[in-house]
Amino acid sequence: MISLEDRVREVFAQGGALSRAAEQFRERDGQTRMALAVAQTIESGGALVVEAGTGVGKTFSYLVPALLSGERVLLSTATKALQDQLFGRDLPRLVESLGLPVRTALLKGRASYLCLHRLELARRDASPERASQRALAKIELWSQSTRTGDLAELPGLDERSPLIPLVTSTRDNCLGAQCPQFRACHVNLARREALAADVVVVNH
Repeated sequence: MISLEDRVREVFAQGGALSRAAEQFRERDGQTRMALAVAQTIESGGALVVEAGTGVGKTFSYLVPALLSGERVLLSTATKALQDQLFGRDLPRLVESLGLPVRTALLKGRASYLCLHRLELARRDASPERASQRALAKIELWSQSTRTGDLAELPGLDERSPLIPLVTSTRDNCLGAQCPQFRACHVNLARREALAADVVVVNH
């Protein structure tokens, strides 16, 4: 049976799956060595720490062996921006080029998701002096079409906006199963999708 390392080597080789998927791909020794080290660690167990400079291609180096392994994978990024890039761009491209039947999911902290119940409360509490009425109306309009409730999807909403704490929940103010919006809750939906996925992208 072909080893994970051999399969990874084929993908990164000139004429392999990566060079067929991306015209600008070229074989890089550092990238291939990192990918092989990741593959070896997946097969034999243990921990691996890798330091590599900008432009080496670290993302593909850990994604390719992780995807080819067939194991359930949890990918954790340092920032939400990187998390969104990984889930929205890099991961789909690789899954397609490798031809793998992989289910992926994005999971963020609860403060990243619209809370439908708290949106309702914010709407009722709308005081005339609040300058953010237009922004609240924009969130409300978007809430009717979003599938995920991830506030990062909403263009023009600054992540430091004072509105965000009003329309998201915390562990302390979440009503859990008692919430009138429990079944439609975006946090619960994201968690269910993550539990069913082969690859989950989170951020630390």
